[in-house]
Amino acid sequence: MTPRTLAALSAILLAIAGTAHAQRPPPPGQTTSFTLVNRTPTVIRELFATPAGGTNWGQNRLDGRNGNPGSIPPGGSYAVRRRADNICNFDLRVVFADGKSEERKGVNVCATEEVTIGTAAAGVDTATGKPADDPSFRLFNRAAVPVTEVYATPAGLGNWGQNRLANEKLAPDNTRLFALPRDGNCIYDLRVVFADKRSMERKRTNLCRIAELPVP
Repeated sequence: MTPRTLAALSAILLAIAGTAHAQRPPPPGQTTSFTLVNRTPTVIRELFATPAGGTNWGQNRLDGRNGNPGSIPPGGSYAVRRRADNICNFDLRVVFADGKSEERKGVNVCATEEVTIGTAAAGVDTATGKPADDPSFRLFNRAAVPVTEVYATPAGLGNWGQNRLANEKLAPDNTRLFALPRDGNCIYDLRVVFADKRSMERKRTNLCRIAELPVP
């Protein structure tokens, strides 16, 4: 085989490898829905949710077809379904019955299970998609073994307290939301234990500024 033929063959193999890598599906584990809550006194007639930065709002999610509602009344809510992929940041647009509209850009729907439209949304951190005083977070297990124990206690408490996974496990490449009280405390000590008995700790972590925490 001549050097020129060998070089051509190598180029072909690299192209095939690159294509296979590009088509590799993203890891599973992201939430596939979030709840939109209408805290305004006006009916929401249209809802659009598209990956952040797009130029096309796409389909109205309140079109009354395929099980979709035709509106969201004041005080009502709607579970917005999305594809199970690694896209977390979405741009949202709602149109009210009176013709007025409201937009939210760059909302991290992987970090929150509820997006509120109206006065209750005041203080929402657009970087995390959750209220600025909310220490709740998603733990993303990047290890090859399950996570068996998770502890999150106010910093300096000196006692790890309860295992927040209880008798469950967090499988590799999966996430889990841990809801913590909004009592004004954001600084927590964290401890994670894996199935192979390895553990890791993070002290004095500001969870109000974290949407998703990957481990290890």
